[in-house]
Amino acid sequence: MKVAKEGIVFYLPSLALFVLTLLPGWWLASLFFLLLSLAFLFFFRDPERQPPPGEQLVLSPADGKVIKIEDYSSHPDMSGNGKVISIFLSLLDVHFTRSPVTAEVKKVDYHPGKFFPAYRDEASSENESNSILLHSTRGPVFMKQMVGVAARRIKCYVQPGDRVTAGQKIGLMYFGSRVDLYLPPDVELKIAPNEKVKGGLTIIGEWKNESQN
Repeated sequence: MKVAKEGIVFYLPSLALFVLTLLPGWWLASLFFLLLSLAFLFFFRDPERQPPPGEQLVLSPADGKVIKIEDYSSHPDMSGNGKVISIFLSLLDVHFTRSPVTAEVKKVDYHPGKFFPAYRDEASSENESNSILLHSTRGPVFMKQMVGVAARRIKCYVQPGDRVTAGQKIGLMYFGSRVDLYLPPDVELKIAPNEKVKGGLTIIGEWKNESQN
């Protein structure tokens, strides 16, 4: 099993403590640190993903559960109205975030904030977050990575000017979080509330317009 390098600072100390408590025969303590190490290895797992082909597809930016699909009427980085899809990531989900489309990164904006539970409405506007604006040949897509009560860190792998492909890893959120995906009105949604999705695999929507290039 491939594991994210960011997990080293979590599972190596717990593995070391497992060995240190095992040597003198402190069985309960060693069992605890062994289970903790396995939990960290599981959380930071990095499965291989082969995104489905198709320039017209919009892929899920994360693993998790679709907790909300709503209309939005205005957004500073998106012209007109459209749909926003909220995906909640539990501690059991893979926590890499992936680009939903092949595009150029136009803007990356980190915002410090609070730590409300990621499934609550307040999380979208008040929690610590990192926003990424993507411009594809078919139109803009805006995604917002948010941390919750347990999650306290967002790592972003891209910066303005980078080119990304659909399904490419672009970030990592630690220990339970949420992603909001803002789509323009010419994307036909293919998912529903309470549906489980896989980052880089599940088709969130499909562009109805022709390529602009």
